[in-house]
Amino acid sequence: MPRSKSILIDIGGGMSLMTSIMTITSWRTKDRPKKPKIGVLGYNKQTGNLEYYDGNYWYGAAMEKS
Repeated sequence: MPRSKSILIDIGGGMSLMTSIMTITSWRTKDRPKKPKIGVLGYNKQTGNLEYYDGNYWYGAAMEKS
């Protein structure tokens, strides 16, 4: 599906909600955002972890390959 393609989600009552496919930014450890905001989420291509910034530290969650 092309990135610009919208998705309609049926929310009942004949109504739908238009949304798009979510994308997650990726980086290498040395290329993390320089001044990240609390809650920044991204994928570290170097470590293979999904990372989260809490305002002080980067936390990583290993991604399981299927």
